[in-house]
Amino acid sequence: MKISRIFFTILLVIVCMLALTVFVRWAANRDSTELIPQPSNVEYIRWELPKGAKARLGKGSINAIKFSPDGKRFAVATTIGVWMYDAQTGTEISIFKGDRQNIKAVTFSPDGSLLIGVNSAGGILQWNEDTGELRAAFVNEKSRHLTSAVFSVDGTKLYSVGGVNDKKIHVRDIGDHTTSPIFSEIELGFDFKGGYNTFIALSSDRRFLAVTSPEIQDRSFLIHVCDAVTGKLLYDLTEPTNGWLRDLAFSPDSKTLAACNYESIYLWEVDSATPQATFKAPGTGFSVLAFSPNGKLLASGCRDGSVRLWNTTAKQQGVGGKIGQYLPTLMLKKHKSEVFTLAFSPDGKMLLSGSYDGTIRAWDTTTGKQHFTCREHLDGISDIATPKGENTLTSIDTMHTQIRHWDIDKGHQLSVSYLGFNSSEKISPNATTLAMHDLSERKLRLWDILNRRFKTNLKGHGYSSRPLNPVFAFSLDEKMLASASMGNYIRIIHLWDIGEPPRSFLKRFFFNFKTIRPQWTLEGHRGVILALAFSPDRRTLASAGDGVTIYLWDLETFSTRLTLTGHKEGSRKLVFSPDGRTLASRGYKEIYLWDVATGGLLRTLSTEAGIGTFQFSPDGKVLVAYGVDGIIQLWDVRTGQRMSSHKGHTRLIKDFVFSADGKTLASASEDGTILLWDWEKIAQVKN
Repeated sequence: MKISRIFFTILLVIVCMLALTVFVRWAANRDSTELIPQPSNVEYIRWELPKGAKARLGKGSINAIKFSPDGKRFAVATTIGVWMYDAQTGTEISIFKGDRQNIKAVTFSPDGSLLIGVNSAGGILQWNEDTGELRAAFVNEKSRHLTSAVFSVDGTKLYSVGGVNDKKIHVRDIGDHTTSPIFSEIELGFDFKGGYNTFIALSSDRRFLAVTSPEIQDRSFLIHVCDAVTGKLLYDLTEPTNGWLRDLAFSPDSKTLAACNYESIYLWEVDSATPQATFKAPGTGFSVLAFSPNGKLLASGCRDGSVRLWNTTAKQQGVGGKIGQYLPTLMLKKHKSEVFTLAFSPDGKMLLSGSYDGTIRAWDTTTGKQHFTCREHLDGISDIATPKGENTLTSIDTMHTQIRHWDIDKGHQLSVSYLGFNSSEKISPNATTLAMHDLSERKLRLWDILNRRFKTNLKGHGYSSRPLNPVFAFSLDEKMLASASMGNYIRIIHLWDIGEPPRSFLKRFFFNFKTIRPQWTLEGHRGVILALAFSPDRRTLASAGDGVTIYLWDLETFSTRLTLTGHKEGSRKLVFSPDGRTLASRGYKEIYLWDVATGGLLRTLSTEAGIGTFQFSPDGKVLVAYGVDGIIQLWDVRTGQRMSSHKGHTRLIKDFVFSADGKTLASASEDGTILLWDWEKIAQVKN
């Protein structure tokens, strides 16, 4: 063999190895970032705001989607109310009026003049479809909680299931929509218990009601098909037996029942309970089902972000006459996360799909072409931060690791990064770094938000990989990270030096992200550690947990400097004042203010409801606190007097942050919205 050929072969091998290295590095640092163009009209961010708020980022998490009878509009039931969209363009028309509520399901009156919704407490609301004005609201005192609900096709009846151990089906007869609903209950002819994993489906002719019953021990479900009037059990369907059920759906002619678990879709003939078909798409993970109006298509939303359309009329059989696997007629792939809700237009030509990526996408059911995208329906927000010197906001979605950037002044989303995995995380004060427990890899990692890549693996902490459940805290200068584990009894706090300069391109290329170990440890905290906080000067770390003692650690000697006693119960939240002289800690119904120098209790702020998160104002004079009753309270730190109260979110507030100029308070909530409050206005309001 010639020398030149040998040299060429060696060079080719080297090039291939380098290409493989690039691919592996890319896969390990997977990230998909989408830049969002500014909408032509962002007026919707100021619709139906609470008093004192100047904008709303996000539109609330999707619960259900429903087309109007003429197909020209569609309503989206969310955790903050009902949004109405134009079905041709996907443009926002209105958010319906009234108090912000978690609306679980919606339907239209047959003539399309009214929209009827049910809230999470089981109350019935009626709006004028054209104006969005609330026409009537009816409350059932017996029903305090609702987990699953379905309207009849004609919109005259609502069937719902309550919370855990609710053994009845609750029925609301809405009639002609001009009188108060008649509330009744159906006693089911079998041992039934409601809850979050319970699904119900009603046949179009209102003869059959299908409900699920989880068998927790073997992670399987029974499907009970019963008489929708009497509750008498007609028969049980024991498939699927290899996984929890995700959804149920009757065909429009009431002749077919479809059910799906993660692996398969099953179809049965309703009258005879005879299996008709089994659909499979390995690795996709079925989540939700919907029949087209003529019953010829079955749409399935999947955990991999895809939507599949199946032909339910084909009579296909496998080897030996067994029921075969149908093939999808269309596969629609644009979503970045699980698709969990679907809705066909009345003519069946359009399909809407809602995803945990925060979007609703409109598809042509014949060609698969996407018509438009509706954005900002976020599935909760867990953490927010403001980059230093910028009037922007960075947020982290609650359940799915998605990083979003917002323009506070213009009030729109700038970009979203989909990291492609689930984790628990903490964002750094200046929104440059994300500390996370990567649930897929069971590792502690740091994600570089600015460069959109992993930059550090955290090893040597000694936490068990399974019950990790870490708690994190960043120093204000972002040079130090503290971590502890809530999931086990290793009562050690680990301190990490994360302020090292970035490595060169070649080191990153050949060695991927670096691995570091804790530089210091703090030992002596008694009990499970649930909260950590650095003082602004990084000289002190506070730790608290299920015990009644708070520890202040000297970070020069790495020993306990003070212990704070006086809590009635443990604490899950710690915040230092901007000058570092005061520490706030959370009890159940109290916030304790401590003198950091002496360890003395300065005062206690008491509330009637339980306390969630809280934050000091930039000047340290006001404490902003959230109560589990949904009310934001402002407290004068010096006097301990409550200044004002504000309500705007429908679910728990997870975080507060002030804008760089101090003029805006942002509150992030599990309801999928961030409210931007005019600080100068709400700080002046007195109760």
